[in-house]
Parts: sequence; structure tokens; C-alpha cells
Amino acid sequence: QSTPAPLLARYYEAAVRTIRQAGMCAGEVTVLLPIFTEVRSYEFARLWLHNYECYQDCAFDLHLYQCFGFCWKSLSLDGHLRSAAEGRAALLQRLPATCVSEWSVALPPKATRGLSDAGVREELARFAALQLEALEASATHGWFFWTWKDSAGISWNMRDCLAQRILAVPRKGSVARE
Repeated sequence: QSTPAPLLARYYEAAVRTIRQAGMCAGEVTVLLPIFTEVRSYEFARLWLHNYECYQDCAFDLHLYQCFGFCWKSLSLDGHLRSAAEGRAALLQRLPATCVSEWSVALPPKATRGLSDAGVREELARFAALQLEALEASATHGWFFWTWKDSAGISWNMRDCLAQRILAVPRKGSVARE
């Protein structure tokens, strides 16, 4: 995060040239360009959009979490759900190509304070469905949940999210809830 975006963009341009010159052609290999958080997306959109056509088959790599940082920690549950429903798709559509290589259903404690365990699971399922809808519609190069199994809790654990029906695998362009 501390590297200035113009310097990082020049590094990425050189990396793409090196990768393509090594025989990994556009159409066969997608180059992921990590920008990680949504904060940097505005900088990279501005830097790359005017020259993006020169870099075919490149995708911006994003890590989309709504549990880290003051802004996310201060949102209400409704704010998080609204951001998942509207903000995620808008963010992904602002960039020419994206891969969300990390996301979870983790929310800050404030967002679910006062809910029963069943209420928390229900809201996490709503949150997951809204995020998946945005990712399926707008992440041009797919998405990856944080991890299959993690001891940090269900919000970070795809296996348990699936087992408890918090998360559903998308089918035929929609999020299936069996």
C-alpha cells in the first residue's frame, strides 16, 4: 500500500512486457496485477484506463474484505449489506478486468451485535449472497474465497459456510440456495 501507484503501474507494465516476451501470450495467460484493496482501485483506474488496450489479458487482483479498517468497522449491518449489493459491483465494473482473489463473509462485531447465533448466520448468508451476486456478475476473471478450512471462524472457512448454508455455490449465472 505504501508504494506510489504510478511507480507500481510502471513496474506492472514492465512485468507484463517481460511475461509476454517470454512466450506467455494474451489469450493463453492472464496476468494478475495486484492492487488488493478497493482504496487503490481509483488510482489504478485513472492510470490504466487510458492505456489499458496495450495490456491485453491483464486483470486487476482485488482482496475484498468488509471487516478491516475504520470505515468498515463503523458501518451498520444495513450499510454492509448495501455496500455488498451496490458497491462491490460498481467497484468491479470501474476496472476493465478483475479477479477477486480473496474475499470472505467476515463482518466487524458491531455489524452483528445483538443478534442471536441463528440471526448472525442468517445475516452472513444474506451478506454472502449479495457479494456472490456482484462477483459472479462483475469479476471478469473469477473469484476465490479466502480458504477452504480455517480455524479463525466460519466467516473465513468456505467448507463450514457451505455446510451451514451460509454460502451457496453459484449455478448457471445465479447463486443457488437449496
